[in-house]
Amino acid sequence: MAESKTIKEILSITGKSNSLVDRSELESYSVDGLVPKAVLFPETERQISEIMKVASRESVSVIPMGSGTKRSLGNIPPQLDVLLSTQKLNRVLEHEARDLVATAECGITLESLQRALKSNGQYLPVNPMHTARGATLGGIIASNASGPLRLRYGTLRELLIGIRVVRADGTVFKGGSKVVKNVAGYDLPKLYVGSLGTLGIITEATLRLYSIPERSESYLVSFTTLEKCSETVMELLKSDLVMNSLELLNPALAREVAERTGIELKRRKYALAIRVMNVDKAVSEQMSLVKKVCNKGRAQGVTVNGAQEEKLWEEIVNYPWNTAQENMVKLKAGVLITDVPRVFSELEEHAIHKDVTVYASSKAGNGIVDITLKGESSSLSSLVKSLRQYAGSLGVSLVIEAAPPGLKSGVDVWGDMGSGLALMKRIKSNFDPAGILNPGRYI
Repeated sequence: MAESKTIKEILSITGKSNSLVDRSELESYSVDGLVPKAVLFPETERQISEIMKVASRESVSVIPMGSGTKRSLGNIPPQLDVLLSTQKLNRVLEHEARDLVATAECGITLESLQRALKSNGQYLPVNPMHTARGATLGGIIASNASGPLRLRYGTLRELLIGIRVVRADGTVFKGGSKVVKNVAGYDLPKLYVGSLGTLGIITEATLRLYSIPERSESYLVSFTTLEKCSETVMELLKSDLVMNSLELLNPALAREVAERTGIELKRRKYALAIRVMNVDKAVSEQMSLVKKVCNKGRAQGVTVNGAQEEKLWEEIVNYPWNTAQENMVKLKAGVLITDVPRVFSELEEHAIHKDVTVYASSKAGNGIVDITLKGESSSLSSLVKSLRQYAGSLGVSLVIEAAPPGLKSGVDVWGDMGSGLALMKRIKSNFDPAGILNPGRYI
């Protein structure tokens, strides 16, 4: 009875029009098989604050989300009382075009934000997964999603300069500033980047922007061997080139991306996707150098621009295209740039013996490796364990970003967090003493 009374009190804050309580509707918002007791769509930061005050007082668990595109990320929660969506906080509050700075509510989709910024010839240089499916600014910050453009511009950590957050007890935290130049001291807004909603509910962000480049052109090029491909990557990185994106694709992913994009790759082996964005003259000069370097490795490539180029990068960014498949696992690891070829070779060898299809790409300029495995559940489970052991031998963690609940239930999706885990737990305890925000999903 007490629990029902608390949920009713929380529902009164948003009202019937901004909440869901019907079981048939709630099931579509389940998290790893757990169905929430209510889904809330508050319209203001103040409503979120009032919800969290009640939740804190009554120890009600709250899982924050934007549009839900990253619900697969994290461990299975031990309990799920309320799912809170920021979707209705979706306004651009300020856009100081002369200062290349914008402030927006965090329920706004990245697509909507980019459209608003485009009117002044500017954009936020991130291109993470699920943009077309409605990924929100808050969700992108909370998961530290970035995409291939991070090679040139970095991640949200570099682009975020101010933030507003509703903490677990309902108080509102404001950090950073609304100008690029900031004062010395602790940069607390950065603490929320990648925190996965465990430290607070992000409601507003101020971001550093860039001018939309005059021209963009890409080169999709395939190699006879992984060795030739890797040698080319190192030469590109050591050159004077200013590349916006550099992605290494394994044969299965290169083939799939080429087919989906309508590009004919004569050699269906390892491939590089290279993107240069700049003024017209610079793009022409840089792409000539790109092709010169690639030709040393006896590569065969295709120049891509316009709508086809946008399609190419959408396909690369969004594979495996559907993360809610029972026969699929999505993984991520960060390794040394020089270890990327070893990881790709290991993936291919494991896949042969375990009858699993492996799609893999690497942000070759910083060693982030994205892996998708498709196959029977028993084979997937066995391969994940093998890859975890291999990652451990390299001194890195292998994160499970999406997997069927059955596989998740037997593992910690984050792997070994090392010496940083104790510090993260202390921070979590200080920000959320009762452990009500996204409990168990991260720490």
